[in-house]
Amino acid sequence: MPNFIPDATYDRLLPDLREAALSGDWRSALAEVLGAADVLPEVCRGDFVEGVRLVA
Repeated sequence: MPNFIPDATYDRLLPDLREAALSGDWRSALAEVLGAADVLPEVCRGDFVEGVRLVA
């Protein structure tokens, strides 16, 4: 099942995603943009406990 975000959020993400795609280090840039939208890869799940980020 896909995850849906509000249209306004999507519209705000587009310029940042475009910039990330054109970046020399596009993987890091894309991760930063998506992280700002609270979209994280599964590997980051261990950094959170019940939705709260653990800070070392």
